[in-house]
Amino acid sequence: MSLEYLKQICEQEKQAEKIKQDGLAESKLIVSAATDEAAALIEKARLKADALYKETIAATNEEALTEYDKIISKANWECEMLFDIAEKNIDKAISVIVGKVVS
Repeated sequence: MSLEYLKQICEQEKQAEKIKQDGLAESKLIVSAATDEAAALIEKARLKADALYKETIAATNEEALTEYDKIISKANWECEMLFDIAEKNIDKAISVIVGKVVS
């Protein structure tokens, strides 16, 4: 009977080793799948971040161009106003200069 028990013990040890090896193989598959999924999520996040970055840069450039156009328009208007004022005062300036030169 003890020989039979030894055989059973050996068989159970073999089964335990097989279960252990199967568990290790399965855990490697799970880790590999998780790693692949993490890499896919990272790539998806990177693509989303790149798209958001490009979108933000485009919007900011558009906003900057709008502000630039406003500043240029205002500066042009101010220059025109100063030119108009100078043009209106040119006769006075000539008179003052002639008056100083003549006197």
